[in-house]
Amino acid sequence: MEPEVVAEALTALSKQHRQVLIECFFRGQDLTVAAQRLELPLGTVKARLTYALRSLRLALQERGVAA
Repeated sequence: MEPEVVAEALTALSKQHRQVLIECFFRGQDLTVAAQRLELPLGTVKARLTYALRSLRLALQERGVAA
């Protein structure tokens, strides 16, 4: 998958969803550390990550990348 396509799909997400994805996937933080860095409750980070991944999948599908 081309990095440009992923970057474009990320711009379709809300700021809150992008922040969680960046912390957990691009910076490799576990959920607890991500929650501390973002100053959010752990449950909020878990929920945002779930919705962020769902939204990213849809954004990639719209660009013809993900199945």
